Amino acid sequence: MAEQDNAEAQSVIAALKERNHHMERLLEVERDFQSEVQKELAEQKRALEKQREDLQEKETEIGDMKETIFELEDEVEQHRAVKLHDNLIISDLESDNVQIFVRMEESAEWRQFQADLQTAVVIANDIKSEAQEEIGDLRRRLQEAQEKNEKLTSA
Repeated sequence: MAEQDNAEAQSVIAALKERNHHMERLLEVERDFQSEVQKELAEQKRALEKQREDLQEKETEIGDMKETIFELEDEVEQHRAVKLHDNLIISDLESDNVQIFVRMEESAEWRQFQADLQTAVVIANDIKSEAQEEIGDLRRRLQEAQEKNEKLTSA
């Protein structure tokens, strides 16, 4: 029985050695697997960090773009206000221009009226001078006629 016990013990020892060998192999596979998992996890962490950095960069870019858009909208609004103001100034200047043109026409008409009036005064003065000359001539002739008449009546 000792032989049988020895054989059984040898069989158990062989089975245990085989089991131990399988266990070591399993532990080695598990260590390799854990190592691969750790590498993959580290790679995933690096990728996640890169994505976070990219996301942060994109969020900063979006913030900058929003600020730029706000500034551009403000510039557009200021430009619109300036354009409206310029249009009002242009409208006022056009109105002033029309008024100046009307005044110039009125001024031209006034100058023409003054020139016509001056001409009329010159003509009136000429007529007056001619009339005074004629009156003087008629007075002289009247006096001559009266003198002639007196001579005829006294003779």
